[in-house]
Amino acid sequence: MRERRSQVGAVAGLAWLFLVVAFYYVAHKPFTTANLLALAQGLAGLVGGGLVAALGTGVGLWPLRSLDLGPGERLVWAAALGLGVVSLVGLGLGAVGLLHPWLLWTLTAAGLAVTVRQLWRALRTAWDDPAWRPRDRFEALLAGYCGLMLAIALVWALTPPTAWDGLVYHLTGPNLYLATGRISHPLDLPYLGFPQLVEMLFAWGMALTGERAAAVIHWFYAGLVGTGLVGVSLVGAAPVGTGLVGAGLRARPTEGRPYVAAAVLLSAPTIVMLAGWPYVDLALMLYTTLAFLALTRFWEGGPQARWWLVLSGACAGLALSTKYTALALLPALAAALLVAKGWKLEPRIRNLQFAIRHSLLACGVALAVWSPWLLKNLLLTGNPTYPFFFGGMYWDDYRAWWYDRPGTGLAYTAPWSLLTAPWDATIWGVEGAAGYSATIGPLFLALLPLLLLVWRKLSSPQRRWLRAALAFCGALYIFWLWGIARTALLIQTRLLFPAFGVLALMAGVAVEGLRPLPRHPLNVEWLVRAVVVGVLALTLVGTLLSAAQGRPLGVLLGFESREDFLARRLGWYYATVEYINQELPSDAVVLFLWEPRSYHCQVTCLPDALLDRWLHTTHLHGHDADRIAALWQTEGVTHVLLHRAGLDFVLADRFDPITPADVQTLEELLARHLTPVGTFGSAYELYLLEEVP
Repeated sequence: MRERRSQVGAVAGLAWLFLVVAFYYVAHKPFTTANLLALAQGLAGLVGGGLVAALGTGVGLWPLRSLDLGPGERLVWAAALGLGVVSLVGLGLGAVGLLHPWLLWTLTAAGLAVTVRQLWRALRTAWDDPAWRPRDRFEALLAGYCGLMLAIALVWALTPPTAWDGLVYHLTGPNLYLATGRISHPLDLPYLGFPQLVEMLFAWGMALTGERAAAVIHWFYAGLVGTGLVGVSLVGAAPVGTGLVGAGLRARPTEGRPYVAAAVLLSAPTIVMLAGWPYVDLALMLYTTLAFLALTRFWEGGPQARWWLVLSGACAGLALSTKYTALALLPALAAALLVAKGWKLEPRIRNLQFAIRHSLLACGVALAVWSPWLLKNLLLTGNPTYPFFFGGMYWDDYRAWWYDRPGTGLAYTAPWSLLTAPWDATIWGVEGAAGYSATIGPLFLALLPLLLLVWRKLSSPQRRWLRAALAFCGALYIFWLWGIARTALLIQTRLLFPAFGVLALMAGVAVEGLRPLPRHPLNVEWLVRAVVVGVLALTLVGTLLSAAQGRPLGVLLGFESREDFLARRLGWYYATVEYINQELPSDAVVLFLWEPRSYHCQVTCLPDALLDRWLHTTHLHGHDADRIAALWQTEGVTHVLLHRAGLDFVLADRFDPITPADVQTLEELLARHLTPVGTFGSAYELYLLEEVP
């Protein structure tokens, strides 16, 4: 009886406990529905990007099962190669009109079901590898810095997309493909002809859980680059550093600090920023770095050497499938191979033959991997390398000139700047500003010359590796320098980012190579490490302050709606497009002038992708406002959106050759054939195109 009373009392006590707690939180809600929905949207993006990353890694593990790889190295290579395979599957589905969310979900589930056990085993093995653990306070600081910078980038990746090129084409293309289930080239957006390996991954992730998955996929590539660099060390007698995590770590001496290169790479604020955007630059950096590292494994020899040459070519092909600028990678690999063999005591002619023969093999593999994207362009536009070299729809000689602008580069405007380009890009380059348009931090320029100081302290294999790395990066740099010499449109440090992975490794060698130097009367190693830590601390503070100013957590936690976030970040552009979506009829066709972003449009919008629409029109049809209005009407245009602020900027900048006749014709068109519909600040003007008799 007493025992039953005790049980009844316990039940009553628990009931009272639950009752009080439940009613308390009815009146004192710790979060709202808005908070939950916002978190769910961010988590959906993380899940979608994570599923694509897991699928790619699982698929990539299978072809690597016979290679001698370390635990972490296997994961990096598997993810890089497997994501390329997933992208090609997406291309194939889009080619036959089967790019549908239900099918992509089915393939994702089936692929993970087949590979999940192998993937889980690979992850556990890599996690248990003690070589990843920081070994002292300095290395722990570097590891913590890398983790924090990637975490900040991930927060930005989970927010609604606002980055310029993402809204112009990186997301616009996948959005168009998913709307129809088919890959096509439905409008005058030349960027749809660019290699689209990463964009097809974006499409896959967006089909699974929405638009935020895209930036998460690019962030994953940033993590792969950082993870790969962590496993590389060039300190010691063995030719370490020519592989990634596995072989490099097994041969690495205990005093090696593998986090130096990764920290140097992430000391570039623009690289961290790009990691949170739906761009492709860090995927290109990964494939470029892997192509070089695979080549170094090839020249080391061994029973699997030929496979490493094939992998180098495959990574070069994946790089070409990501961005056309990767064409410079092929001569860079050939230069590295020639230099690596040329320092042996063999006849020079034999070394040259060796380099040519194996470079051609790597190029053949690269072309085979790249060829599906060439075939896609050939079928859609008639030009395998659209829009370059052979023209195609929406393209002519005028647009080719417009996009290139030869004769405007530094060789014509400031030739002495070609000698000081590294200094100018580092010191004066600012992300989002004119000039080199990127903030890359001081460590690359500050640390690389230290290689001269430590050169004699390095072993012969290390110097051989560095010579090849210098030849590789030198070839990429010469290609970049040639571009900025020719045209002002290529004066962008971001176009040199493919070399930054190997440059970071070389900077790490410079820091580690200081260790054998005498500590008295001046401890150079300690001073350099102190400067590195100071730079990283300042970069972290700057990144945190920038995040505080941008307030990404507000939209992720539901304190700011998606619409308010986009309006705050995109200004009048978003307000204008929202008006178009809500007020114009669903069959409206809006032609943009001086506005290339059309991703948020829910009606048919024709973006001014190259900011040349008006000048191209007057070039083809003359300065006849009536004729131009009639032409637009026959093309189905119902409205015209004029980015007045963009036009004013172009007129003030005086880079584009807009003549008074061009401006007068535009004003005549506005007066005779366009009726104002709405004005948005001083930025945008929306017009109705009247019937032309």
